[in-house]
Amino acid sequence: MQQTQPENEVSTSYVVGIDQTLVDIEAKVDDAFVERYGLSLGHSLVIEDDVAEALYQELSDNNLITHQFAGGTIGNTLHNYSVLADDRSVLLGVMCSNVKIGSYAYRYLCNTSSRTDLNYLQAVDGAIGRCFTLISESGERTFAISPGQMNQLRPESIPEEVIRRGCRVGTDLLSGALQTR
Repeated sequence: MQQTQPENEVSTSYVVGIDQTLVDIEAKVDDAFVERYGLSLGHSLVIEDDVAEALYQELSDNNLITHQFAGGTIGNTLHNYSVLADDRSVLLGVMCSNVKIGSYAYRYLCNTSSRTDLNYLQAVDGAIGRCFTLISESGERTFAISPGQMNQLRPESIPEEVIRRGCRVGTDLLSGALQTR
C-alpha cells in the first residue's frame, strides 16, 4: 500500500547545490575549423573568453551548432532530480546578467527543468562557462573549455537559509564557500 501526502500539506524539503554554471555546446566542424582556433584534434584545451566568443560566433553564423544544453555536474544532478522526482531543487551559481534570446545562456535556462529554482543565481557581467564539443568529419571529438565567469560566485550570493533548509549536494563546494563568510 502506497502512502500519499495529504493535499493540503505542502512539502518544504528540497535539494540544493552549488555549481560552476556552464553550457555544453556541440557542433560538427571540419579539421580546418579546429586548427583555425589553435586547438588540437581529439584533445581538451582551456581557451580564453575572446577565443570562445569568436568560436561561438562562427559556429552560430554558419549554423554548425547541433545542441546547446545545461552542463555542470551539480546543475545536471539537480535538473535530473527535479525531472524524475517532479520536485523542487535550488541551483546556486552564476548567470549572465544580459541573456539574449537564442544565446547559450538562454538555452541553459530553457533546457533546465522548471522545477529547478534558478532565482538565486548571481548575475555576472560576461559569459558563463562554455564547453565546446567539436566533432570532426571523422567523428573525432575536440573539447574547448572557456570558464567565463563561472568561478565568480560571491559568498554573499549563497543564502544561508536556503542551504540550512535544503538537502545538499556538492557539499565539498558548499563547505569552502560558507567558510569564507
